[in-house]
Amino acid sequence: MGEPGPEIVESVPPAGPEASQSTTEENEDDIQFVSEGPSRPILEYIDLVCGDDEEPSTYHSDIVFPKMPKRQGDFLHFLNVKKVKTDTESNNRNKNHCGLCESNFEYIEQPVIEEKPSCSSKEEIDNLVLPDCWNEKQAFMFTEQYKWLEIKEGKLGCKDCSTVRHLGSKAEKHVHVSKEWIAYLITPNGSNKTTRQASLRKKIREHDVSKAHGKIQDLLKESVNDSISNLVHKQNNKNIDATVKVFNTVYSLVKHNRPLSDIEGAIELQEKNGEVNCLNTRYSATRIAEHIAKEMKMKIFKNIIEENAKICIIIDDASTVSKKSTLVIYLQCTVQSAPAPVMLFVALKELVSTTAECIFNTLLSTLNDCGFTNEYLKANLIAFCSDGANTMLGRKSGVATKLLESFPEIIIWNCLNHRLQLSLDDSISEIKQVNHFKIFLDKIYSIYHQSNRNQKKLLETVAKDLEVEIVKIGRVMGPRWAACRLQAATAVWHAYPVLYMHFSHSCSGLAKRLANINFLQDLALMIDILEEFSLLSTALQSRSTNIQKAQKFIKRTIRALENLKIGTGKHESQIEGLIKSDKFKGIPFNKSNKFNALPRSMLLENVIRHMNLRLLSDRNHDESIFNYFDLLEPSTWPYEEITSPWIAGEKKLFHLCEILKYEIDLNDFREFVNNNIKSNNVSIPASIQKAKKIVSTIAINSAAAERGFNLMNIICTRVRNSLTIDHISDLMTINLLGKELADWDATPFVKSWSNCNHRLATDTRVRQKSKTYENQLAIWNLQ
Repeated sequence: MGEPGPEIVESVPPAGPEASQSTTEENEDDIQFVSEGPSRPILEYIDLVCGDDEEPSTYHSDIVFPKMPKRQGDFLHFLNVKKVKTDTESNNRNKNHCGLCESNFEYIEQPVIEEKPSCSSKEEIDNLVLPDCWNEKQAFMFTEQYKWLEIKEGKLGCKDCSTVRHLGSKAEKHVHVSKEWIAYLITPNGSNKTTRQASLRKKIREHDVSKAHGKIQDLLKESVNDSISNLVHKQNNKNIDATVKVFNTVYSLVKHNRPLSDIEGAIELQEKNGEVNCLNTRYSATRIAEHIAKEMKMKIFKNIIEENAKICIIIDDASTVSKKSTLVIYLQCTVQSAPAPVMLFVALKELVSTTAECIFNTLLSTLNDCGFTNEYLKANLIAFCSDGANTMLGRKSGVATKLLESFPEIIIWNCLNHRLQLSLDDSISEIKQVNHFKIFLDKIYSIYHQSNRNQKKLLETVAKDLEVEIVKIGRVMGPRWAACRLQAATAVWHAYPVLYMHFSHSCSGLAKRLANINFLQDLALMIDILEEFSLLSTALQSRSTNIQKAQKFIKRTIRALENLKIGTGKHESQIEGLIKSDKFKGIPFNKSNKFNALPRSMLLENVIRHMNLRLLSDRNHDESIFNYFDLLEPSTWPYEEITSPWIAGEKKLFHLCEILKYEIDLNDFREFVNNNIKSNNVSIPASIQKAKKIVSTIAINSAAAERGFNLMNIICTRVRNSLTIDHISDLMTINLLGKELADWDATPFVKSWSNCNHRLATDTRVRQKSKTYENQLAIWNLQ
């Protein structure tokens, strides 16, 4: 940089009239320039005077700098003070205040000098990592001149812009707050020191005079008695109401599963009624839906984590209409504000592959993104539920096995509804005669579901009300849940005469089968069995059914099937009356040996045996967990063996606490036992109540995941198959977790939207929608 002493002397103007004229012209220029901030000569002077620590100077290093005046002319007046080298200061150089360095000049005209900064301020400068082209004095001078300037890790930033971050209602078109100044990312450019210093001076000056920075300063002046966020919200109150209406419109579209492109028509109607909105495109609606879903999840999951609630994970996989493999994730948890466990939708995620490793990694990363860390899961994850596929519950490399490796002592539960389905399938597969019955019903299904022509013929020959039953015929023995199978079999039962009439003219083989009385008896028996399965399946899908109630329902269904084995079912007892009725009089029933009846007793025995194997056995634990859960249900206690205290029960209590990951107070348990021995209607201690609530958290089926896939298919139709999986997940979040529109308040979501530097509905910085209907308007302009 060279020695700056001679350059300072050269900056002094010559004496005489020319000097005063020159000074006056400089000051006039400076006066015009000061409105935009400090001029470039001032910034260069700071670099010149402060110099480098590596090249100390006996001239400029001892100068005591006053505060930079606001007007550049005053500062130049300070620069033009005549300096004369004397011996006076050399005699007093040790008298400098606060250890100032030596000075070789005496000022003929002494300017007003501001107080020196405190030692703590100097220490802060000393501890900073400065830009490589600045020294400590330069950093001090620039930060004193520009109060908004801050240095972090050798980079510059604006503390004012970092505090406010966005302009709110003061925003204008093409005026944006610099992200680099907000994030402290300003660095010098250039290959040498002088160029790098000039680069920083230019960047500081440009930011100081920028419109965005000026508006930030205005906001700060107005926020003397209020916080920045509240100030922005107060200024935006008149704009927030308009944005709330847009949010309500988007929310209503999502709750009714309407395409987000419908917002254009809805906003157009609002504008016709006097509202002004710029968020009127499907792109804006998509961003708004993303924001609402994100805020909902953040708030709900944050409350669950703060409450330290116990959770159960439910997952299932399926494919979208666009053939993408997806994983739906739910969790069931206990919260104090809810009397029963709450089922919450977490996310819908796209799977790169359907391997157990990929599903496990996707599940864990999704939970971590929602705030459920591995530490939280180890302390509060108590159960995992899914269907019985090998990928999910495989003992060697399934998702459940990988979860047990990471989170031991969790309960792995196979969906009871799928197990109920498998028990019926196992029973049927062992009896060959059932296959003939299945083939016939599948033939009926294929005729009326794959041919519109056959359905039209049926409409021409039978009444419309009977045709409705025909359309309901599905696969009675296919991979469907019991309720669906019952609906299909019942449709055949009610449409029996119509089917015979139709097949007698088009398919004689099927008509002969319907005329066989053995087939009618088999159909009645299957409907009676499926009715019991349907009742059990519906009860298991109820949200109020916990793992202990489920066991009672299963045992009750087994007893009903045992009674059916001994006696006659409801539909079987109606056969004789139906054959004699006018409705069936057109069917010539016979008993042909060609079509054998189902072995009734064998079929019912197989069903009962497989239900016991599939539903009442627990393969995941050496000793059934139901024995531990029964400690909380006095109706299952062996009262004849119980003494006070109940030693055998207290031994199981310790293991129950490990399963639930919750400590049950021993005194509460003893009080609970004593009160139930004496009376049935007693109050339940607090720790016992919470333990019963945690047991109810264990999901017994994956019905919630099935409902989630049903909603996914409603949202992602063949018309809307371009939706991404993340967008579908956001729409499902709002639909499943959001309140009803009448109870939903959009204002907090709009404020958080504004805090994220998104545009409000009244923002004018948008491209106006072009009119494409000039030709239509021209028709109305005809005279």
